[in-house]
Amino acid sequence: MSSILSSQRMVITDLDGTLLSSDRTVSLCDLTTLKSLETQGIIRVIATGRSLYSAYRVLPKDFPIDYLVFSSGAGIVDWIRQELLLSCHLLRQEIEETTALLLQHGLDFMIHQAIPDNHHFWYHSTGQHNPDFIRRCDLYRDFASPFHESILPLEQACQFLTIEPEKNATPTYQMLKSSLPSLHVIRTTSPLDGTSSWFEIFPKSVSKASASEWLARRHRIAPANTLGLGNDYNDIEILQWAGQSFVVANAPHDLKESYPVVASHNDNGFSDAVKKWISC
Repeated sequence: MSSILSSQRMVITDLDGTLLSSDRTVSLCDLTTLKSLETQGIIRVIATGRSLYSAYRVLPKDFPIDYLVFSSGAGIVDWIRQELLLSCHLLRQEIEETTALLLQHGLDFMIHQAIPDNHHFWYHSTGQHNPDFIRRCDLYRDFASPFHESILPLEQACQFLTIEPEKNATPTYQMLKSSLPSLHVIRTTSPLDGTSSWFEIFPKSVSKASASEWLARRHRIAPANTLGLGNDYNDIEILQWAGQSFVVANAPHDLKESYPVVASHNDNGFSDAVKKWISC
């Protein structure tokens, strides 16, 4: 691949709470903006924490994007060709060590199967009050099975997910990061109840930013020629990586103190960000 960078540009947007409005739809204004980006030759990327299966529940196959970064960067799909380009997995020793840690600390967790079947998972519940955890298990009940140690050893898994009530979030996050230095722990706010904290555990190389960088190299796009848009803590790395970044008005207060703010996800925030970026 040539080392000479092109003049092409790329837009990377989060999905839930950013491009999707509260009713899980994309506004006509934002759809029009996505289509106009194509006419300008600008690469369009959605970067989401959703699995590929979950993304298909809200995005039709003819949705006007070029790439989908899913599972927080663990996988990339060429959306136009519907082709899986990249997938990353936790390996046997990482799975065993992480499982032991989560059991030791009495956490509710899920182990997701390898891509492309990572909407299937095993779940372990401590029986403590954790309604968001129960709700997610119920939401995916057709794909969820109780965890038992006989499933180990697993040769591959996409990720772990542990869910904690808001009051336990910070100490749990700090413990996971310090105890799993060779892995990547991503914190995000629950898309289900909007208050619980989700902690996703991936290989060290997995993030929305690393996947976006992979795509930028594929098209020889300089980071300076990219736009990043997000709404939550799991978007921080892409906001830091992109040449120009914005957060929507419904983002947490501390993110709005760190990045320029555009309209909310219910008020065409995506179109607002693109307009500001192009006019710079």
